[in-house]
This record gives sequence, C-alpha cells and structure tokens, in this order.
Amino acid sequence: MRNRNRKVDKARNVLGLPVHATAADARRTYRELAKVWHPDINAQEDAHAKMQEINQAYAFLMKEEFGVLDPWDEYDRWWWRQYGDDPIWGNRFPEDGKRTERPTKRKKWIGNDG
Repeated sequence: MRNRNRKVDKARNVLGLPVHATAADARRTYRELAKVWHPDINAQEDAHAKMQEINQAYAFLMKEEFGVLDPWDEYDRWWWRQYGDDPIWGNRFPEDGKRTERPTKRKKWIGNDG
C-alpha cells in the first residue's frame, strides 16, 4: 500500500497535479502537457522520453487512482465477452487478464493432471 502511494505521488508530480485533483483535472492537464511535449510538435531530443513518462503517469493515475479503464482494455474485454473462444474471431483477450492460453487448452491441461 505504501509503495502504491509513492507511485501515485510520483505520477501526480509528473503531471503537476495537486492531491485533491479529479480525473477531469488529470485529463485536462495531460492534454495540455501533450500539446507541449509531443514529439511531432516539440523538436527537443528529450521530448519523446518526456512524453512517454507523461503517458505512463497518466495511464497509472487514471487506472489506479480514479478507476478509469484504458479504452483499449475495455474494448479487449468486450471482444472477449462477444467472441470468446470462437475459432475465427476469438482468442483475443482473456476476461480476467491473467490466462494467456485459450480456455479449451487450459481445460485439457488441467484434465491431464490427474
């Protein structure tokens, strides 16, 4: 828990957010920083690294502090619920995010144990 708080504090410092900031504040600040540090706009050598740091801090805060999922994570979960283990469209993303093999293979593996 203490480690998580340090990570949250570090992410807030990267974005320059106060402790009482909301998700809307984080989004607004992220967009302002992206307009300044995006490598397509900023020609400085460290712009790419700075933008990566900003992206990581923003993603961490949105997920861990504010409980907002990344839109692509949500899409992958929807895809898995929609198509699951379909041989053509399925096998895209496990629902719990922990398994890497298809559920049918997992069942066979468990069945071989004994």
